Amino acid sequence: MAHRFIMQHKLWKWMVVPGIVYAFLFVEGMNYFSQSSSFFIEWIILKTGLKSWVDNLSSDLIGFFITMGSFWLWFTLLLFYFALFKYLFLILFAPFFSYLHMHIEAIQKKEVFVFNTAIYKKLIFRAIRLNLTNLLWQTVYLIPIVLICTLPIVGWFTPILTILMECYFYGYAMLDYGLATENRSRIAASAYVSNHKGLPIGNGLLFYMIHLIPIIGWMTAPFYALIAAHLNTQEVKDNIE
Repeated sequence: MAHRFIMQHKLWKWMVVPGIVYAFLFVEGMNYFSQSSSFFIEWIILKTGLKSWVDNLSSDLIGFFITMGSFWLWFTLLLFYFALFKYLFLILFAPFFSYLHMHIEAIQKKEVFVFNTAIYKKLIFRAIRLNLTNLLWQTVYLIPIVLICTLPIVGWFTPILTILMECYFYGYAMLDYGLATENRSRIAASAYVSNHKGLPIGNGLLFYMIHLIPIIGWMTAPFYALIAAHLNTQEVKDNIE
């Protein structure tokens, strides 16, 4: 649905420059993480004496659990790093997303687009405030998840929780643009998103899945997520109370 809307109204041209910037930042960010995270985990294992302890035990089973725990810790840290990257991008590009959302709204309402400075500023500041708040809460929720992921077997399932949490908060950020233009307060929007968790999680999953497509996916993922979120909020707006 989002793809058809983009093609029909020739919105792809809005993705080119910001998409290239996002793709570049994404590649550079992942490259930096791959270099720093392995060093960090190795440093923890050495400083805690865990490596020496495992070597002295000479147990393949315990070595296996340590290896799996290290991998899931690395994966969880990857998701946390991506969350920080995501929030930085959402905050820096809040002016662009706000403008694009206003343009999309005018198209869907079949109205001539008239730039409204007051609404534009309101959307920007609301988006920045929301993303800073979500960053704080996601960090708080992630701390116990990182601790649990070091536990054998049980910890191996924590990345699933992390991914769902990532999807929820990203989808929330995208959906809030549509909720804001429906004149819903931040409290009302938060309550609605909390009561309809499938919408933000589904939107976030779309964002992540598009990243599986090299280059093109990296360039278009944020914009497809924004447009899909807008169309979703328009479909359900009559039920938002």
